[in-house]
Amino acid sequence: MSKVLDNRYKLLKVLGKGGFGRTYLARDQRRPGSPLCVVKQLKPASNDPEFIREARRLFAAEAETLERLGKHDQIPQLLAYFEEDNEFFLVQEYIEGTPLNKDLEAPLPEPDTEITAADITKASQEKPRGRQLSEPEVIKILKDILNVLEFVHAENVIHRDIKPENLIRRHSDNKLVLIDFGAVRAMTDENAKLEIVDGQSRFTVTIGTPGYMPSEQCAGRPNYTSDIYAAGMVAIRALTGIDPQDLPTDPDTGEIIWRDKAKVSNGLAMVLRRMVRYRFTDRYQSVKEVQQALNAFLVAPDSKPVISPRTRATTVKPKTQITKVQVQSSAGAGLLIIGLLCVISAIGFLILGRSTPQKEVLVIKDEKPQPSVEPGKKTPVNPAVPTEAQIINNSVNLVDDQETQLQGNILKGQIIRYKFTAKPDQRLRLKAQGDGITVNLLAPGENPLSTNITSYDDLLPKGGEYIVEIRPTLNQSSYSLALFLAAPPVEVQRVIQVR
Repeated sequence: MSKVLDNRYKLLKVLGKGGFGRTYLARDQRRPGSPLCVVKQLKPASNDPEFIREARRLFAAEAETLERLGKHDQIPQLLAYFEEDNEFFLVQEYIEGTPLNKDLEAPLPEPDTEITAADITKASQEKPRGRQLSEPEVIKILKDILNVLEFVHAENVIHRDIKPENLIRRHSDNKLVLIDFGAVRAMTDENAKLEIVDGQSRFTVTIGTPGYMPSEQCAGRPNYTSDIYAAGMVAIRALTGIDPQDLPTDPDTGEIIWRDKAKVSNGLAMVLRRMVRYRFTDRYQSVKEVQQALNAFLVAPDSKPVISPRTRATTVKPKTQITKVQVQSSAGAGLLIIGLLCVISAIGFLILGRSTPQKEVLVIKDEKPQPSVEPGKKTPVNPAVPTEAQIINNSVNLVDDQETQLQGNILKGQIIRYKFTAKPDQRLRLKAQGDGITVNLLAPGENPLSTNITSYDDLLPKGGEYIVEIRPTLNQSSYSLALFLAAPPVEVQRVIQVR
């Protein structure tokens, strides 16, 4: 292949092709050393002059966007763009690496492994399962994607096509590089149509990949949470080894069923579950929220918190009273005092020799149960003097669809807990404020559901007793806590009534 584009880019080989055109590996002959680069050929889906005119406008606008995005270390730099014979070309930095989908392919059998007829029959009946990555590997992938997405969304750009094929693991540092932003390909899709909306022309086409594309994107209304959904599906693909299109869905809710097909901790599973919720309003609303949830999971792994016993024995030392005695400065008085001291010491020695004093032990019993907090009222908490890991339990009666506000003070060495009962799939909204505190939400069985949080807004996974736990990081802190528990879904209410 010896074709040269724009009298500059010598095409070496085809890297990929599709309905939109082709992607070439090329050399830039005008730069010292003729470095490698990637040339993307974009063929408009129509030869209509109006279509070409709008394609040209979109192409220039998207090239400017790619120029801005290329400032990030994990996005290829845009080197040039040009038009030739009614075809459009993008020239981007060449990333030497391996697409993530290659890392997720099923491992080849060992050379000495015997393949039986039964294995061949089973393979023909079942869809091949890809490689399953470990949880640490998946967390690293997810953090890499989120790092890039945070920058992309800050530039008011939605990628719209996050999938393993568009993530290149760079050989130089093993970081994932995000490629192939979908918006610039709108004019190349065979289903693209040119419409006039509010006096402005635009292409109407759905861009994305089935399995990684959420419902609102399928309907042509993507938003920032659509990219969050796709990133979550990449992680689920890596954990399960199953293509997202092959995962079952709940017929009633539309939610993806995947947890039983992966070895994953409760903490990471909860983060991914919220990332890929069917309704975009139920997902994390920003990349920052996902990162905070993921960091909270990493700081506090999925394990039951260790808490000191509520009852402890404390040794109380007897007080020694020292009395000041004024004496006259005379030799006689001094001798008299010395004599008296000797007598007192001798008596004390005799007493100690006969018996050993018992240490006085004070047992601090459990605190009395705190009164229930009526919803809608602010109830201050006045904890007692703290002991080591002193736990103060409060029962809170949350009325459905009514906010309950709590406030109080907490001292170092205390743990304040608010316990409430919820039904399956009830939505909890929590907001905590205060300096020098950490807040954890514990599911039934005191299993961490969300740790080190300031807010929570999600459906509760099951029914039972939940705990909001407040711990101090300073000697003394004040806090406020707002809890709102939505009424259970109609289906749950109906089941309860029937029972």
